[in-house]
Amino acid sequence: MPRPPANLAADTRGYDRSFDWAYVEPEPPQPPGAGPLIPVIWDGLWLNVGDRDDGLCVVVTGVEGWLDSPPFNGNDVSRVISDGSAWGPKVLNSRTIVIHGAAAGPRALLGQFRDELTARAASREPAELLIGDYDLQRVLTADVRAGTDAYRHTALGRGGFRYQVTVTAADPLLYAAQWQTAILTNLGDELSGREYPREYGWAYGLPSLPNSALLANAGNHETPVYAVYRGYLSQSTLTATRNGIIRLAQLEDQMEILVNSGTLTAEAAAGMSRASYILPGSRPMLIPARTAQRWSLRAVGQGSVSLAWRSAWA
Repeated sequence: MPRPPANLAADTRGYDRSFDWAYVEPEPPQPPGAGPLIPVIWDGLWLNVGDRDDGLCVVVTGVEGWLDSPPFNGNDVSRVISDGSAWGPKVLNSRTIVIHGAAAGPRALLGQFRDELTARAASREPAELLIGDYDLQRVLTADVRAGTDAYRHTALGRGGFRYQVTVTAADPLLYAAQWQTAILTNLGDELSGREYPREYGWAYGLPSLPNSALLANAGNHETPVYAVYRGYLSQSTLTATRNGIIRLAQLEDQMEILVNSGTLTAEAAAGMSRASYILPGSRPMLIPARTAQRWSLRAVGQGSVSLAWRSAWA
């Protein structure tokens, strides 16, 4: 899964492990020239704008593998001296996306556009690919990198060229373009959970508690959550309304650990593994497709847990 950005207000693509989770709704990206075409953006480069203000025309003529399902591997095993086969663990393989496009206009601008395409194709680091879907009014994204296949360029005389580039999404799921966030804090210094404090007398229940949040997944596939734990926290237990629990060892004051709820991997801000902090009894936690699930924190201390997730589609 693509990592959550360090500052969602500043950048929806980068991640510098600073754990600055201040969230402001990002402005939708704007193309360099107005056009009614479906947006296709690769690492900040608009590929399907139409006529740009500078005189260049760039369009995408076709995309393969984006809305198709990713390759499957059922790992079924044939039975011996018996009918049929045994179900195996089904996995989703990496997704391959082929983009076909064309550009036309002044030769100087054509050269610049081709250089930008080639630089992205030759890059060793993955970058974000966003493709819109006007029928469903959404923009989906995936982290992709050009792999074994070359970037292909075909000149169309002096005024244009066609191109084809093949990229691979190691994580085959497609995610919503915007992150959702929530922060869980304790009800007090004492061990707390979803239940109300034991106080005698009349009291009205709150509509929501600071140690719980409702996490919604509008996609058609379960999605993991990135959780940033900040100490001081002791005896911390993160639970969901369905199966799943994460128990974490004690965090001292100002300590920060990032946990992927789907893989139960933990690391510090500098990227060092903190797998030993995941305690026995922990189980992966995912938000099921097309549901809203309440997650709750039970812990001792004044620390907090920041959650970030995106809806996912297969």
